[in-house]
Amino acid sequence: MRTVFVLFDSLNRLMLGCYGGTRIPTPNFDQLAKRSVVFDRHYAGSLPCMPARRDMLTGRLSFLHRSWG
Repeated sequence: MRTVFVLFDSLNRLMLGCYGGTRIPTPNFDQLAKRSVVFDRHYAGSLPCMPARRDMLTGRLSFLHRSWG
């Protein structure tokens, strides 16, 4: 099995066609979603960008214990 982890920064999922958004056409995201697993629920440990990436890559919630950078 091959896995590709795609992470987009500052993207509102409600604007994507695969999640029901109609305001902005997103044909490339919609095509990717048709060929992928789409998750309906996601719970973030840290909301700012860099700490959230650190959480996902290490599996540890670290925003309260480390600085921003």
